[in-house]
Amino acid sequence: MAKGFDYQYIVIGSGAAGSAGALLAASIGVKTAIVEADRWGGTTLNYRDIPYQAALGFAQRYAEAVAGARFGMSSANLRYNYPSLLNWQAAAVRRAGGGKRKLFEESGVDCYHGFAQFISPHEIAVDGKQISGEKFLLATGSELAVSGIAGIEAVNCWSPDTALRMSKVPKAVMVVGGGSTGCEIAEYFSALGSQVLITEAQDRLLPREDKEAGDAIAEHLHKRFQVQVLTSSRVIALAEEGKDKKVIFVRGGQEKSVKVEAVVLATTPEPSVDYGLENAGVKYTPGGVEVNDNLRTTCPHIYAAGDILGGESSTERATYEAKLATTNALKKSNGVINYAGFARMTDTLPKVAKVGFNEADCARLGFKFKSALMPIESVSAANTNDFRTGFVKILADVRGQILGTTVVCPNADLVVQEIALAMRNALKVEELAATPHVATSWSEAVRLCARELAA
Repeated sequence: MAKGFDYQYIVIGSGAAGSAGALLAASIGVKTAIVEADRWGGTTLNYRDIPYQAALGFAQRYAEAVAGARFGMSSANLRYNYPSLLNWQAAAVRRAGGGKRKLFEESGVDCYHGFAQFISPHEIAVDGKQISGEKFLLATGSELAVSGIAGIEAVNCWSPDTALRMSKVPKAVMVVGGGSTGCEIAEYFSALGSQVLITEAQDRLLPREDKEAGDAIAEHLHKRFQVQVLTSSRVIALAEEGKDKKVIFVRGGQEKSVKVEAVVLATTPEPSVDYGLENAGVKYTPGGVEVNDNLRTTCPHIYAAGDILGGESSTERATYEAKLATTNALKKSNGVINYAGFARMTDTLPKVAKVGFNEADCARLGFKFKSALMPIESVSAANTNDFRTGFVKILADVRGQILGTTVVCPNADLVVQEIALAMRNALKVEELAATPHVATSWSEAVRLCARELAA
């Protein structure tokens, strides 16, 4: 370690990216410190991935059981215990290590709790203490961003981090934002019996996904759970009215309003960059920290990973970026980011999984492509599960090289993995079509879609 520094490596943020970076550094004998302003383990572990998986999994199983009469189940009087559901979420987080610094300490990482603030390129202040580092990893994630909504400061709204942990299920809830998180929250509350409205400023739900995916989820939420889907709708104001909240929005050029018991803000988050980065010579914008292909910032000894980069984000991407950045920083290597095969997910039922490019991506990048779409009802699993909402859509270039896919079906997170593997290994659609698939599985739709595209 260079003389004069307290640590060889300081990691700011203990979420998916920060944890991966700090633990990797410590494992190779580097003197490492980690700083966390909130709960140890960050947003992913304490508020999002783990509790969402626990809560959404329960709600989906409950909804399927309630609708089980079509399979011969007698479930008309089925009930759930909400406090027990909250306990289950908390147990899942606890088992995963949420809120605990013990893992870091046992791995030899020094822990500092508090907000970090750069005071120079090699120094930060944390809770009144100053510590210096030879190298840094920025992994502060993102935070809820809400602008253009009048009266929001005076209204008690829920965020995605708090919505699933509230003390009771609201009778009526408005979800603001129709992206992945908004759709998940809308399905969760409607499955538990809430009357749900969801607004999205774009002309469809899941605006980052193929139109067919957004349409499928909108139809699912409306038909299955009676969710009122309000696309092309922009929320402009909120107000407290007694025990209710008044939501004012513009749709079709007209101002409208609705009263609900709860409002959940599921708008697109913004990278957390407000901690003196200018004092370290790190360039950033509201859209994230600037990095090169090695994940190095404009300050040569400072790297960044995870949601702070802006753009697409997921736990697996953040972990990958942190490990690559840490290896580059500490081993003086020049590993280049490679996002081939990384999927993004919407954990509704059906799930939505996308890997690689979709049609909008290809059009933006000027790629020539061909595509095929196979409705999920084409496979026997749709019949045996009485589930027909979804599809597999594959895009390939003129040589048959797979460019990307969108999968909408109950096990889309598993189905999409073979596409990710194929893309990582540069397989072509004809090779995918020739791969045997279990005939009664959802993944049979991949073979059928690849066969059609290869024809």
